[in-house]
Amino acid sequence: MLIEWRCKLVFGNVVYYDKKKIDEYRAVVKGQRNLQIDEYEVSNDKGIQVDLKAFGADAKANKTYKAKVQESLLYNCDEFEKLLTGRDDFFDFTQSEDYDLKTMNRGTIIKFDGYIKVPEEFDYTQTIDRFKPLLVASLVSDSMDKSEQVALKTFFETTDTKIPVLIDLNNQLMCSKLISNNMLVKYEDMEEYEELEVTVIARIISSGMVRAQKAFYDPLKDFMTLNRVMRRSIEGRTDGLYEIYADKDYRTIEVLAIYQ
Repeated sequence: MLIEWRCKLVFGNVVYYDKKKIDEYRAVVKGQRNLQIDEYEVSNDKGIQVDLKAFGADAKANKTYKAKVQESLLYNCDEFEKLLTGRDDFFDFTQSEDYDLKTMNRGTIIKFDGYIKVPEEFDYTQTIDRFKPLLVASLVSDSMDKSEQVALKTFFETTDTKIPVLIDLNNQLMCSKLISNNMLVKYEDMEEYEELEVTVIARIISSGMVRAQKAFYDPLKDFMTLNRVMRRSIEGRTDGLYEIYADKDYRTIEVLAIYQ
């Protein structure tokens, strides 16, 4: 079946971009390793069609210029989607809704328009995070040696934390964890996007529907990055540290990009 590519991505705002994963999956689709180009030479030879005047260069003189590659996340998203089009493991809900999310295999990549929501319970977790500097300052003492102080600061200053999100697609719920380092907007601004329809590219990571009774986010593990032993040693939890559940069965996805 021939699928017509109709690109609706012209100008927009990238909210989230997982460069590591997209680069990895792009290499798999292309069947070759990615080549990272930091800069290249641009010549004004007649056989090369480059608008050197746009760069303020002399197009008449026979010269060679060094040019650095400027990253464009919107372009990267568009290029990645075009590579996926036509594959059996890619489903574009923006082109057709005649797909069943429940029966899709693990590892399938999907594209869809929808609304993302951060559970309100996570606001408590985020508030706790605000007090990390004060907590570190109160715990670090002069009696500690430097290695202990560094270890404690490293533990509490972890930046590779995850943010829980709920996404609805055709009345079917999807849950995911956004890696904070891949966010291109501040957490405080995320609330604005709950009212805006965004485009999401994601990979399905659960083998089937997950029961609502199973938590999809644990602040101690996903936000504070505590290992299993440390989590089990904590006897009681307070607001902001409770596990977060969905209100119905869901599929878990790995979000690759979000743009609006």
